[in-house]
Amino acid sequence: MKKLFYALFSLGILICLSPLAAVLWSSFFAARHGCRLDEAGSYPCIVNGLDWGGTLGSAFISGWFLIVTLPMAGLFAAIMLGMFLFGRWRKRRR
Repeated sequence: MKKLFYALFSLGILICLSPLAAVLWSSFFAARHGCRLDEAGSYPCIVNGLDWGGTLGSAFISGWFLIVTLPMAGLFAAIMLGMFLFGRWRKRRR
């Protein structure tokens, strides 16, 4: 049961950090292909005949979700740490 909680909290942390991954990916992709990327909107970014501008803009703007998800990831990490330390304390006490 404890492993299930650790797995669920780890999954929650990964989901909460996904906007950060989107921002890093979009920034890297735009810089690598010489595309303009900022919060003001989406700009054309043609790579291999496809326009990535809308995708890059959406991925970059998703970074604003970090305002909500980053504290949640911290809370999940604190709960996991508390569970780990409590388990160690109980084991040591026996």
